[in-house]
Amino acid sequence: MHQDQILHLANRVVVHLSGSEAETLLQRLITIDLDDLRQGELRHGALLTPQGKIAIDFLLSRDDGLFRFDLDREQLGAFTKKMTLYRMRSDVTIEESSERVGVAFVADADKDALALRDTRSDQLGWRLYGEGANWQTSPELENAYLARHIAAIVPQAGLDFSLEDAFPHDINMDALGGLDFGKGCYVGQEVVSRMQHRGTARKRLVRLEADMPIPSTGTKILAGEKPVGEVGAVLDKRALAIVRLDRVADALKDGLALTAGGVPLRVELPDYADFALPA
Repeated sequence: MHQDQILHLANRVVVHLSGSEAETLLQRLITIDLDDLRQGELRHGALLTPQGKIAIDFLLSRDDGLFRFDLDREQLGAFTKKMTLYRMRSDVTIEESSERVGVAFVADADKDALALRDTRSDQLGWRLYGEGANWQTSPELENAYLARHIAAIVPQAGLDFSLEDAFPHDINMDALGGLDFGKGCYVGQEVVSRMQHRGTARKRLVRLEADMPIPSTGTKILAGEKPVGEVGAVLDKRALAIVRLDRVADALKDGLALTAGGVPLRVELPDYADFALPA
């Protein structure tokens, strides 16, 4: 993508939560500490299941009296249903917005849109919210943006993990600023806090590299005959994947090749994280 291009993310939708009790409600539901969420800041967060797995993930920002949720369109129904259930009789309004979601790599690419820096990685540029009448979408632009996600090792639901199947640690949410371990209880908090403090997370999101095209999303990754994970988002000779770090480490020690569909793979860990392959 060129600096002056804006990619319209047609698969994303915006929901506003507002009302006198919205912040109190959200603080006991989601993984982000709202006391630390400043106006003009964008954070990746999630609503977890009671078992600590990701039910819905989102990008969240604060805008005066409302909270802006940037969601995958396929999660809209589930998000609205869950929030309506949790709201009960609280003074909380849940409203789908007409704002479009775009991505650009300069803040003033569209002077009529709100631009918020994507804090997960400098490679992901600025998230734009506005009318977006002239924003573009094409396979070329979408692949250029996907390449940045893969290079940055930043996950996307539906490509790199399945909802209600992955723990936040599996997709490095702890290292990407999406988990808070100091605020009070929220849904699923006990499980993820235990994983954090005991260091029991075994799966992690990594980048795969190869000398030939990597097979499609969902292809099993093997160490010899043993499965260690499966391919997530893929673009030519690079991909993302959630893998068992202990099994990858054992394979490397034993001189076993990691493969997907017969294609030999190399594993790259994210430079933003402090985890490593087990010794």
